[in-house]
Order: sequence, then C-alpha cells, then structure tokens
Amino acid sequence: MNKAEAGAILRLAAPLTGLALVNMAMSVTDTMMTAAFGMEALAAVAVASDFYSIFFYLAIGCIGGLGPLYAAAHAAGDTGRLARLRTAGAIVWIVLAIPICFLLWQTPLFLSLLGIETGLVEAGTGYVRAMALTLVPMLAVGVLRTRLTAIERPGVMLRITLCAVPLNGFFNYLFMYGALGLPELGVTGAGVSSLLVGLLTLAALSWETRRAGDSGARWADRGDVVEIFRIGVPIAVATLAEVGIYLGATIYAASLSVTDAAAHSVAIRLAGIGYTFYFGLQQAAMTRLARVDPMSDRANEVKNTAMLLGVAIGVSLCLILLAVASPVANYMLQSSTPAAVSVAIAVIGALAMAELFGPAGAGAAGLLRARKVTRPVMIYSLIGNWVVAAPLIGISTIVFDMGAIGIWISMATGTIVYSGLCVLALRNLPANGAAE
Repeated sequence: MNKAEAGAILRLAAPLTGLALVNMAMSVTDTMMTAAFGMEALAAVAVASDFYSIFFYLAIGCIGGLGPLYAAAHAAGDTGRLARLRTAGAIVWIVLAIPICFLLWQTPLFLSLLGIETGLVEAGTGYVRAMALTLVPMLAVGVLRTRLTAIERPGVMLRITLCAVPLNGFFNYLFMYGALGLPELGVTGAGVSSLLVGLLTLAALSWETRRAGDSGARWADRGDVVEIFRIGVPIAVATLAEVGIYLGATIYAASLSVTDAAAHSVAIRLAGIGYTFYFGLQQAAMTRLARVDPMSDRANEVKNTAMLLGVAIGVSLCLILLAVASPVANYMLQSSTPAAVSVAIAVIGALAMAELFGPAGAGAAGLLRARKVTRPVMIYSLIGNWVVAAPLIGISTIVFDMGAIGIWISMATGTIVYSGLCVLALRNLPANGAAE
C-alpha cells in the first residue's frame, strides 16, 4: 500500500463519510419531531419520503456522471473544459429538476392509485409538495457537491452541512409548531423547513465554490451533456437497485411478524451507518483515479491502495458489528421479547458478513466509474440485488420460514456477489480504462 496515496484517499473519504452521517442525523431529527404529531403523521411522512427518495436518488445518480469528467479536467488544468462542464452540469440539473418536481407534486394522486389509505395521503400532501419544491435546490446542491468532490474540497461541504442540522431543527420547530407567531403547519412544516435549508445550503455552497476558484462558464457542447447522462444513468439505476431492495425488504419484514420487523429495524439502522463508509471510499477512489493518467504507475497505486483500504474497512466493520451485536440488540429492543433480541443478534451477524465484502466492492465500483465503466457496474448491482438477493429472500422466508434472518442472509449473499463481480471487472479492466 502506498502510504501517501492512502492518506490522500482517506483525507477525501473522511469528510464524505462525515457528510453522509450528518445527512442521516438530519433525517433522524425530522423523524423524531414528526413522531410528536402521532403515528398517522409519522406514517404519512414515511410514505411520502420513500416516494421522494426514489426520484432523488435517480437524479443524483445521473448528476454523478459529472464527477469523473470534472475530476479529470481539473487535474489536467483544462479551464475551458471545466467551464463547459459547469454549464453542462447546470443543464443536467434543469433537465432533471423540472419534470421530477412536477411528478413529485402529483405524488398524492400516484399514492391513491397505488391503494394507499386516503387518510395517509391527505396527511402527507403538504409535506410531499414542499419536498417537491425542495428537490430543485437540492439537485443544484448535488451538482456543486460533485464539483467540489472532484476538485478534492469535500471539507467545505461537511462544514456547511454540519451547520444545516441545527438550522433544520430550528426551522422544524418554527413551522411545525407555529413558534414566534408563525402559523402551525404540522408535518407540512418539516417540508417547508427542508426547502429553506436547501436554499440556504445552495447559497452557501455557491459562495464557497467561487471562493475555491471553481466558477465561470462557457457554452457547453451537446456532447458534454450526453456524456454526463451516459455515465450517470447507469449509476442512477445501480443506486436505485440497491435502495429498492432495502426499501422492499423493510416493507416485507413488517408483513412477517413483530419480531422480524423489530430485528430488521435494528439491522437497517446499522447498515445505514456502514453505508456511509462505503460512500466515502467509493467517491474518494473514483475522484483519485479520475485525476491520474490511466497508463501511469500512479493509476496502479491508486487502484491497489483503494482496494486494500476497502478490505481494511470491511474487516473493521465486520469485527465491530460482531462485537456490538449483543449489546446493541439488547439496548435497542429492551422493551421487546427475548426472541426478538435473539433474532436481532443473528441478523446483525448476517449484516457483518455483508460488511466484510461490501467496502471492497464499493471501492472497485468507484474505480470502475472513474474510468467511465458504469454500465457493467449497473448490471452487477441488478444481478446482486434482484437476481440473487430478491429470490433468495422469497425462498428463505416462504420455503424455510427464516424470517428476518433469511432476509439478511439473502441480502448479504447479494452484496457478496455484487462485490465479487466488481472486483473481477476491475482486475480485467484494460490499462487504458477504455471500457464498456
């Protein structure tokens, strides 16, 4: 392992991991404050949030296609290319934001057509429409975050997002409870708060990108926009494949039994924390490799170092989860039955196996994306999550009656398959990275 390169990757990955953790904290804040309005309000926001998340991850994945292009142009000092890519990124933002905002505005109609209870739809209408508007600045934030990551300035994003967490809680209090003479909006206030925080975050990031010298635009070629989508759409589909299996598993676990639902809820929270490390390593590996000549010795140093870090992170996460499985399950399910605690411990053990292999797969996926190899990664994600994990979930729970344990063994198997395919693809990648 190259120590200098390892330090560079970790310096880039650490704030990105912190950023993902802070975003989780903001989500937890919204959930806790919404719960005070009752179970129906909490359920309404949960349903609306899941619908929003599908479109958000789809759009952010597409925007992710800008990352390797921008990193390579910045490393080469190609100011003209950077200026065109800034314009192309803005065009991608507009192309995505306008139709998705319109679709999200119609969410109550879609949920009604899906048979969601009328009371839940009505309770969440104000919230989801505020979130539809929130998507517009948040996708612009996504473009700026992609640019700042590509020029290796993620610390700026972390500092701004850290400030956004207490601000989000304060705005929630103002609008949800009608403090300081404002109208009491209930759960709709959480959406209004998110919109304001999104706008302020966009303003702060815009200012910081200018301070970093990352400003100026030129007319973009049609090919620049097409290339962003060519790289980004497979990233979006791969992300949806992964998010979709977890959303589906959560709904399915709730239909099995209270014990299975409780055990699954513990594991899904721990998996979310583990994902932040995947995210940090994947983005850092992609950025570092995109910035070097694919034919140089440095390219091999980046690849080897990133993969070794992936193995180290995987082993660490696995050992930590095995060590904390019993105390965490007992603490989080202290009001549940001993059976639920036992199932939760077993489920965390299955999660630990997934975490052992997952970071290496994420690192390999990031390195492949740096070389614009995104369609194979998309296919591997679909195979791991929907060709392997989804059928195994059905077999393990219906045929063998394994409940939540079966769900997590199945998802761990899917993760291992996906990671293995990504690592094999990286090993077989031509030296010039010309890819798909």
